[in-house]
Amino acid sequence: MIRRPKPGESEEDLLRLQEEFLAREVASSANVVKKGDKRKNVAGTAQQNRVEKDVVQLPGADPSSGLPMGATSDPPKKKSKFRSSRPAAGDYGVRGQRIEIDLDRDEDPEVAMERHDTHITSVLSKIMEHDTSNAAVHLPRGTTQGFPTALHRGHTTGAQNGKPHKKRSLFAQQFESSTSNQFGVSTEPQSEQPIRAPVSSSIQPHSTHPMRVSDLPMASSSVEENMEMGESIAAESSPQEPHVISGAGLLQGSLDPERARKDIQQIHQENLGRLSAMSEEEILQEQQKLRQMLDPNLLKFLQSKGPSKPTSSSTPTSKPQADSENDSMDTESSAPMATEPIPEEKMTQETSKQRVHFDDNAGGGVDDGKEEQEPEEQEPEEPPIEVKKEWVNMNKVESDKISWLKDMPKPSAKAKEGYQARFDFNGMLVARDADIPVREGLHHHGEEQEVPGYSLEELFTLSRSSVVQQRVLALQTLARVLYNCRISDIGGELMEPLVPKLLEAGVLFLFRWSLDDVNEGVITACIEGLAALLIQPGDESTSDRVFSWYRGSETTPMRPVVEDEEDESGQKIEDKEKSDPQLASQDVIKALLRMSVLERLRYILEVVRPPAPVVLNALAILIRIARHSQEATHEIMKCPRLMQTVFAEFLPLASWKSQGDVVSEAYNYPLIPALKLARVICQNGRHFAATLLTKYNLMSVVVRYASMEPVDMPMNIGEAFQLSTEAFRVWQVCVSYGLACDTYRDLYPLLMQQLQVFQRLSILPLDSTHDASAKAANRLQMTRACTVLSMLEGVIHVAGSAVILQQKQTMRSDEQSQQHPRAPPPPIDWSHVSGLMSPLELCAKRWLGEMTNCSDVLEAEALSLVGSSLNFLASVYENWTRQPSYSPVDCLQHIEELVTRLLVPFMTSTSFYSVVCNLKSHSSVSHDGNSSLPIISALPDFSCHPEDQSLVYPCVKQTSSYGFAAGLLRLVTTLLKIHKGMAAKFCPIIESTYVTEYLKAVCKHPHQSSASQLVGSWARYEHHVLYYLVKLYYHVAQQSESCHQYSILYHSTALVLLTSLQSGQEHYVHDLLSTVLFHTDFLAEGRIGDPIASDLADMLTMNGKEETAPSTNSSHQGPTRGELLQDAYDHLGSIRHLYMVYFGAAAQALTRSRARSLHQPHDIDTLSLPEFTGPLVPMDWIFLPLLHLYVEAQKAEMLGKTVKSFPPHILASITDTLRWVFMLETWRPKCLQMVPQAAKVARLYCIFLTGNDLFMEDAVSGFLWPILRIYTQPEYLKALDFNVPVPGVASFHDLYMSILTQYEAVSFGNRLFAHFILLPIQQQFNPSLRKAVWFDRVGVLRSLGLPLRECAIPLTNFLEPKETNPELVEIYLGCVASGSVRPSWSPVMYLVAVSHLSKFLFSRDNLDQVEAVRLKLKMIRQVLALKDKVLQQQILQYQGLDLTQPLGFNLYPQLPLERLEILQAAEQR
Repeated sequence: MIRRPKPGESEEDLLRLQEEFLAREVASSANVVKKGDKRKNVAGTAQQNRVEKDVVQLPGADPSSGLPMGATSDPPKKKSKFRSSRPAAGDYGVRGQRIEIDLDRDEDPEVAMERHDTHITSVLSKIMEHDTSNAAVHLPRGTTQGFPTALHRGHTTGAQNGKPHKKRSLFAQQFESSTSNQFGVSTEPQSEQPIRAPVSSSIQPHSTHPMRVSDLPMASSSVEENMEMGESIAAESSPQEPHVISGAGLLQGSLDPERARKDIQQIHQENLGRLSAMSEEEILQEQQKLRQMLDPNLLKFLQSKGPSKPTSSSTPTSKPQADSENDSMDTESSAPMATEPIPEEKMTQETSKQRVHFDDNAGGGVDDGKEEQEPEEQEPEEPPIEVKKEWVNMNKVESDKISWLKDMPKPSAKAKEGYQARFDFNGMLVARDADIPVREGLHHHGEEQEVPGYSLEELFTLSRSSVVQQRVLALQTLARVLYNCRISDIGGELMEPLVPKLLEAGVLFLFRWSLDDVNEGVITACIEGLAALLIQPGDESTSDRVFSWYRGSETTPMRPVVEDEEDESGQKIEDKEKSDPQLASQDVIKALLRMSVLERLRYILEVVRPPAPVVLNALAILIRIARHSQEATHEIMKCPRLMQTVFAEFLPLASWKSQGDVVSEAYNYPLIPALKLARVICQNGRHFAATLLTKYNLMSVVVRYASMEPVDMPMNIGEAFQLSTEAFRVWQVCVSYGLACDTYRDLYPLLMQQLQVFQRLSILPLDSTHDASAKAANRLQMTRACTVLSMLEGVIHVAGSAVILQQKQTMRSDEQSQQHPRAPPPPIDWSHVSGLMSPLELCAKRWLGEMTNCSDVLEAEALSLVGSSLNFLASVYENWTRQPSYSPVDCLQHIEELVTRLLVPFMTSTSFYSVVCNLKSHSSVSHDGNSSLPIISALPDFSCHPEDQSLVYPCVKQTSSYGFAAGLLRLVTTLLKIHKGMAAKFCPIIESTYVTEYLKAVCKHPHQSSASQLVGSWARYEHHVLYYLVKLYYHVAQQSESCHQYSILYHSTALVLLTSLQSGQEHYVHDLLSTVLFHTDFLAEGRIGDPIASDLADMLTMNGKEETAPSTNSSHQGPTRGELLQDAYDHLGSIRHLYMVYFGAAAQALTRSRARSLHQPHDIDTLSLPEFTGPLVPMDWIFLPLLHLYVEAQKAEMLGKTVKSFPPHILASITDTLRWVFMLETWRPKCLQMVPQAAKVARLYCIFLTGNDLFMEDAVSGFLWPILRIYTQPEYLKALDFNVPVPGVASFHDLYMSILTQYEAVSFGNRLFAHFILLPIQQQFNPSLRKAVWFDRVGVLRSLGLPLRECAIPLTNFLEPKETNPELVEIYLGCVASGSVRPSWSPVMYLVAVSHLSKFLFSRDNLDQVEAVRLKLKMIRQVLALKDKVLQQQILQYQGLDLTQPLGFNLYPQLPLERLEILQAAEQR
């Protein structure tokens, strides 16, 4: 026998069973055969087109017949009259064939079609309804039983009533042996008088529908009368039978069924008699008992066995015919129906009387109608559509089937939170109670159909629909939602950022999968969605606006900062080992590159050739990928035929067809994004630019668009200016590497012609007589001129570097040239650019003169243009002095004329003051470092809004003047380097009130950029301005003594600037350290006698102190504070050398940064800055040499080496570091406020942890003592906080445990070391630090012999607030009781223990807590049991701190009464 499959078996088990079955070759139980379609019996084509069906053939059946054995063939089908009246198939042809109709000569084809048409409407129009309005309605007899009555099958014999035996079914036998009364039907004749429906408001007099029995009122309203009448009617038919107990089991097991029926009936009658003898209250009580005793499921089953519940009758209403037919079998009353019409008044009276009410919870009862009234009669609802008479079979309105046509109910908007976000097709949030018509299409969703809009879940579902239109609609809506989220214009507020949630939900993979669709609409929507996801709309416009600023061509890679992940073995997890979702959660661009998005975009652009909007979005996506990193740019360059397609299709060299304002055909038409893509690729590296120049002939494209005037281009004038501007930007980037300079020689006449045009260009705003188009054209012209000047500035740098390259090439030997080949000299030299200086000077003089005499606010394009001209002049003077043809006399004369006639008048104008005021209002100090737009960690951006300038980073707003200020200050600084005698002319800039106020704001609120937000990279433009301001003071202060009063301000600015510089600005860091920070002109306190004044101030302070105050000077007799300051001032040179060596370790990064800062084209490899990671120099940079020394010592100890002593240069470096810290803490304390006080202490711990006796060196301890006195001043102690995480320290508790171990091992009770031990155990800090001393390192207490009067930390900091930790108090008691802490060993710790013990034992806090009271009483008994009575007396009679006493506290002369009562209570227990 073959075993059947069982639950739980796997697929392998099923396959094994199948193989066993096939191996046995047993005949199957069923076979699949083909059977013909019996409905197609016509010959000819119908027989040939017959469709075969699958028929299951059972064993024993005849395969030829297709039917089981014994079964007869199908009976002939009965045709309807409509079928019979149709013409034969041959009249009009077989189905599927063409029907030919002969037309008369003038007959209309439509009339002929109507004549021959056999449509269903032709048939239905001939149907005539029979009028039954006057027909009599005969109602059946009423009965108490259901109709028909369900009879028990029982036992039947083969023959009854003498009839011969015949094989029949059991039902047929019982039906023949039963009478009509057993089915509840009386055979008595009824009255022939018909029942007429009364005329009322609810029943129409001419209704064609038959009257329902339930529509008539009961003849009697009494329950007892109804039951009696029902029993009298059913008396002749059958006795009343039980409903719950049917006795079916007794009948089946009995040999005499009749006897069994009698027994059942007798039991039933006894039950009825017992119930009739009970009152209603007794019945209800018994029901309640049964409900409590029986199982709820059993109780429910018994209730279901009872008779159906009668429903109360109401005023008759008209109902559809279908309902009347179904309800005619149910009656609400067993009373006989009246044969006469019943008046309406009597009907209303009858319905107001008592009715039977059955309640499942409380049992049967009588509802008198007073407590609960009948609901008011409702008017029939009007159908949602108007039913017309012409509609067939629509005379009955089925409300449930047309309810979907009704208007949606209004959604509730009670709560304001927690609702699911829904969006319209424009990507905007839709309010729940928004009154939006259904025809807008926002209600076609599954859940909450009354609420308009689509949720994100529904949009994701629609995007996977098989209907193309639904997919396109969903993808377009998601794209617009993303765009609106990007610009924070979503029409409402969301509880969580939406874009990260969408990325987590997989919207990136949705777009990528849909991008492979073949439908062009889906591709368009996907490209739009990817562009909305990847691109911040305002980033590109802001980058283009600042491109012509000083060093504006440098770009920050838009790459997320991802920490390296390690596996279980400690190995770094590479990107190729991560899954796509993991990679997408960290870096979206990398995930897209892995998913071959570049190949797909190339296919779309090359093969699909979509419309212009799709092409523009695809190019924007490529630009965003290129801005990610150099690796992403490399992927673009190596993608087959991608750049070839871009150059061939969207950067044509031949003429193109002119189009309107909106580009409709993108192919064979110059597109600005295509040229911008080439520019971004060139910015990422010299080798990329060289590849585009050689392989794709980039300069031919640039010359094609740059040499033509925008007004002559066959395109929109705005696009023409932008295309020409972008061409010059590409040229500028190439020139920055020293490339494409030969084109400058070819286009020199054209460029000189452009400069002559620029001389006639005015920067003043146009008056109101010019329309908006003229003003826009003027702004575009200034932007183009600005770009041309920036490109020419790059040419100046290339020509100026030619001499340097030639000199280096001459100095190099042949062997060095072969080993390290250098780039050849550029094709241009200074002679090729000397003619540019004269026309550019004329432009600068005109524009700056217009600014001097202008009181109006200039446009952003005008400021950028003037700034570009000033940068050009600064570059000319920088390179002029290095040329062989340099004439010092001519150069100095040019400078004097430029300063006297141009710069000095401008510095006294209102325009200059407005520019400086603009610096303060647009400074980064007004920015909190966080972006106001949504931040996506896996997809960083610059957070620039395309329209709202308030959401843009302050220094790059459209109204910012930082670009102009950088050019002006750079020119002034360059001129002072050459002509130092002009320094006094620029004192107004240094001493300007607006400048000093701006610098004070910068020093008061130093800006720290967050490494996780790329928006902070914009601050580099403010860094340029601050750097040149500091450098300007450096040059002016050397020639003018009047500026020294601002040395503190400018030195503080330099310190703040140093900790704000970013990656890529290493040259600024190096220059500030070498020329500014340690220069004596910036530390004027050392020259004006400040060290001597410090000693005098200390002496006056000491004389003013009370003799009772603790002395912090007696602990260390060494050099005074003034002497230490003078010593530090004298060692500024060695201090400078120390930090220069430390920060000069990154030589490669410094070289690249210097090449960009000094504009050395031959050394610039890329204009892409290093990855943005926040500030380059940490806030605690002054302590870095100490940290470096500690790390090196730890490495040596890990290698088994013991650091016993240090060489002199190491000791000198530590001393110089402490000198610099002491100097800054004394003269520049506000500049170090940004460093947490706890971090300063943690850095000084490195000195104690390095070596065994380093802290005992006189030079080291000589500066540690004054630094300790500074850190123990009240304002410093107030800022000290060890309860928060210390920056740069993983666990301060572990660090403190290390310092305790070191103290116990090597301190020998050193009092300086002891002070640093005591700092973290002050009472306001974490109790775990105090436990570390009192419990974990008890041996430390033995050597903490710091005298009370020599403690620099106020003793009250250890005593207040009182100790509330019971565990610590117990530790205190154990230490003093065991003798671990004694007043002679550690007076400070002994004072702390006695004070906290006394306060804890006799405090009235926590008296309501039983455990706390028990602990106090327990400790009091322990104190009373001490053998040391002196200690016992000190604890019990401690009064307070008193440094005049030997122990530092005084005692009560006698025990206070309160304490005495507490002691007595403790003794009694």
